[in-house]
Amino acid sequence: MLKYYKIESGRLAVAPNEEAADVVMMGSLSQEQRSILVKEYEITEHTIASAFDSDELSRIEYDDDFTTIVFKKPKNYSAEDNFQFRVESFGIFIFKDWVLLLTDSDIPVMDERRFSKIDSLNTFVLRVLSFAIAHFNEHLKIINRINDDLEQRLNTSMENKYLLSMFSLNKGLIYYVSALNSNDTLLRKLQLGRSLNWTEAERELLEDIQIENGQSLQQANIYANILTSMMDARASVINNNVNSLMKNLTIVTISISLPTFFASLFGMNVKLPFNMGDGSPLAFWGILVVCILSVFVFMNMWMRKK
Repeated sequence: MLKYYKIESGRLAVAPNEEAADVVMMGSLSQEQRSILVKEYEITEHTIASAFDSDELSRIEYDDDFTTIVFKKPKNYSAEDNFQFRVESFGIFIFKDWVLLLTDSDIPVMDERRFSKIDSLNTFVLRVLSFAIAHFNEHLKIINRINDDLEQRLNTSMENKYLLSMFSLNKGLIYYVSALNSNDTLLRKLQLGRSLNWTEAERELLEDIQIENGQSLQQANIYANILTSMMDARASVINNNVNSLMKNLTIVTISISLPTFFASLFGMNVKLPFNMGDGSPLAFWGILVVCILSVFVFMNMWMRKK
């Protein structure tokens, strides 16, 4: 992936080539592209790898010719992920006259709703950070809806798959909390940093982004705590459902066993009581009545005990 953009009338437009571009977005780098970044722009291999490392913490570095920002955002979710939400890193390299974006997934910089009123490279960088936080917010809402749906299914289900799905959600929330904490630390450093020469309007936008990140972090913590605290209770619900099923199956088994016992007993080569033997027409119906009465007596005793 290699795309060129330029700032035009307060938004981004496609640039014809690298020379006319204010923003360059690159992903899935080839060896040749890596070599160009290392040799021509003096970006180290370690820094390039950090931009694509999902385990890398958010950080900022100041070099002579550019400033490096590594930030966290959610990975795009698909149905094949089976409720597993993950995070990824991306890199922003701020040069004097242009910005380089290194990312595994495409960032919709042409979206006028998210990327508007861009009058400088610094503003564009802040819009990218704001997009990453908004992406977290969207995923947190999805996680909350999935959690509510799984909770309703668990109330009547005895299957472990819903509980395992909750474990996956909880794991994803832990990743989100860690990523948002890391982003919060970086945003505080950006506020204190002087090398980027923020304007007053840019500082206000940065403060808004930090507040939004803090709210997302608080929300993720709440969801994680609720999900963790309710996990044992929901596991108990499954156990209770299984116990209730086993109890009902036991009642059915005993109910069937009693008539089977009497039918087997009188079916032996023994003399039947009440002169019902020797071809008496009462033999079959008498045994049948005894079987039915045994079931009735057992069920009556069970209902009284219950």
